[in-house]
Amino acid sequence: MIGVLGDTAQSSVVAEFFELFKTSWEFYREGPHYDALICSNAEPPRSSAKLVLIYGVGPKLFDRENGIEIRSLRSNSVISYEDRQIPIYGNCLTFEGPATHGLIDESDQASVAVEIAADGQTFVRIGFDLFGEIRRLLTRGQPPAHAAIPALELHIALLRDLITGCAIPLVEIPPLPFGYSFIVCLTHDVDHWGIRNHKFDHTMFGFLYRALIGSVINFCRGRKSLRQVAVNWMAAFSLPFVHLGLAKDFWNDVDRYLEIEKGLTSTFFLIRR
Repeated sequence: MIGVLGDTAQSSVVAEFFELFKTSWEFYREGPHYDALICSNAEPPRSSAKLVLIYGVGPKLFDRENGIEIRSLRSNSVISYEDRQIPIYGNCLTFEGPATHGLIDESDQASVAVEIAADGQTFVRIGFDLFGEIRRLLTRGQPPAHAAIPALELHIALLRDLITGCAIPLVEIPPLPFGYSFIVCLTHDVDHWGIRNHKFDHTMFGFLYRALIGSVINFCRGRKSLRQVAVNWMAAFSLPFVHLGLAKDFWNDVDRYLEIEKGLTSTFFLIRR
């Protein structure tokens, strides 16, 4: 079992993280034994955990008590882990001494982690805010320069390796059924829930262009009937009444999808690996 101790403001992010890293965990409670304990921006409590992972960028009492010396503090770093790169979008500490677990800051090759063994326990001090990084990845995504880097999955892989590297077993639900090399996810694409959610933005002006001008162009090219043009123009002219709540939102037809799409073919996107 993994215990997580940290800022209560990060609780939803922690829960979402373990929706992706599908293994047993819970928020830290005094009393239960944890095989691994994750301390996020928190001092490690007395525990019997075999492995204690201490994430965070602020100076800690744990650092002073164990002679851990901070070398530098940077933002927007890229750290190397084995042969992989993990972008760090918040602050990142580096420490004096040799690199632990191969975690280094690419800018100066300094260690981003320090390991200390004491009384049958292993403590690993890691110089970034794990769940702060996860929050950023979930809510803001990554810039185009790092679009090809699966940063969130790499944070999971690093945590998994740290735990299993201490001979702690993990029961993890794999993303693929046993014996299969892929899965299929069937979804229904809804681009916009309702036109009422869009006021004076690209979506609204794009709709007006397609309904008023694009419809006429497509009619002249033989792609739309006169009836379809009339329907689109009526929708465009009803837009002020939709925003005032005096007319039905013509984009909100979820209850009629089966009727509207009857007879239409499906589109499938396959990711080749």
